[in-house]
Amino acid sequence: MVIQEALRLYPPATFVIRQALEDIDFKGIVVPKDMNIQIPIPVLQQSLELWGPDAHEFHPERFANGVVEACKVPQAYMPFGIGARICVGQHFAMAELKVALSLLLQKFSFSLSPEYRHSPAFRLVIQPEHGIRLRVKRL
Repeated sequence: MVIQEALRLYPPATFVIRQALEDIDFKGIVVPKDMNIQIPIPVLQQSLELWGPDAHEFHPERFANGVVEACKVPQAYMPFGIGARICVGQHFAMAELKVALSLLLQKFSFSLSPEYRHSPAFRLVIQPEHGIRLRVKRL
């Protein structure tokens, strides 16, 4: 749940691009066939309308019953993309993340340094603009 919530707030990619396969009328906006559409992942994954009034806050328990129950529209959760063009490395990345995180948490505790400045930079991938300053304590 912690990993899913972290990926919801800070997905690896800033956007995905899809091409319209036919002319589409989306709420009065005409999208012609073959036009590329950028889907801003952070906007979808932090939408108050889709995720509720605490959409900008870190609440891992929202995933207690899975992605389907976490959001009004489960397809709005797409940290690795969605559909036929989902990231092929998604399962490997998740497994690697779980193993690394569990090994680190067995031996260390982490807290943010007072010098830490929260400033995510939305580029091709989302990254901390000023780095992440952590206090690490051996258990």
